[in-house]
Amino acid sequence: MRLTHRTVAVALEEPFVSNTDVTTEVRQSVVELAWEGLTGYGTARGGDPAELDACAPLLAGASPYELRRVLCLLAAAGAGRAATSAVDMALHDLLGKATGQPLHRLLGLAGLPSAPTALSIGACPDGELTARARELGDWPVLKLKLTPEDDGSRAGVLRSVYAGRIRVDGNGSWSPDQALRVAEELHRHGVELLEQPVAPGALDDLRYVHERSPVPVFADEDCAGPEDVLRLRGRVSGVNIKLIRCGGLLRAREAITLARGCGLGVMLGCKLESALGVTAMAQLAGLADHLDLDGHLGLVDDPFSGATVDRGVLTVPGSPGIGATANRTYYGED
Repeated sequence: MRLTHRTVAVALEEPFVSNTDVTTEVRQSVVELAWEGLTGYGTARGGDPAELDACAPLLAGASPYELRRVLCLLAAAGAGRAATSAVDMALHDLLGKATGQPLHRLLGLAGLPSAPTALSIGACPDGELTARARELGDWPVLKLKLTPEDDGSRAGVLRSVYAGRIRVDGNGSWSPDQALRVAEELHRHGVELLEQPVAPGALDDLRYVHERSPVPVFADEDCAGPEDVLRLRGRVSGVNIKLIRCGGLLRAREAITLARGCGLGVMLGCKLESALGVTAMAQLAGLADHLDLDGHLGLVDDPFSGATVDRGVLTVPGSPGIGATANRTYYGED
């Protein structure tokens, strides 16, 4: 098995504003694994090229049927989560292609219904928020990004023009008591879920808010993998699982299983990223209570095609493997 990789940069149609930065371009590593005439693709934002180079010798002579053994070798070698996630994804893609099966079918997940995916709205002035919400009036779930300056009233602005389901992502914006005041305001406007209201790493603060909030609290940045799910038991209502954060599809499935065993709700999320990464996570959609898989929708000339979203309805390709296809722009063609 031969590993090669490249870095791709993709512009956003519009800047996306959160409480930490303004994103205008997505840069990500794309891994290609070649084996017996097949190619498996994987990707991760921020993957270190040197780490990916170091992974290549560990895959020499391996096959996609040795996925677990290869990932154990990467872990023993100290590979980072971004590099591991990209290789894990490419291995799963290759395994599906080698067997001629879509990954969700190979994993026994065919036929499971999936929840609608939310669409995120970044931090923006109220006028822009209402205009955007009117455009998205028939979208079933919207997720509003809030900042430390927000008191929750922007959810009321959204609710004034939008009748659907609302979620809020705090991105660790508030102190515990501030978070509770925000949660009370969100509850007034029918917000169904609040992600990461306090800074990551403060699990006692997270528990404090969870036990008092009228809105269910989900961990986002505090959930990096299966080991975190166990630490979060009793401190939140649910967890948001992302491939790059947990280290790939194998560990994401482990985290989902643990979350279920701990009585936690499961959300599957993504970064702002190409359709390759989103389509990979979408293979597990039937295992989740909530989906937040819209990270590819605002890209210009996405180098990959894959899962489609029509007003919240997620459709996963039926082709073997992950089902994402490299577009002409990936190869530098017009």
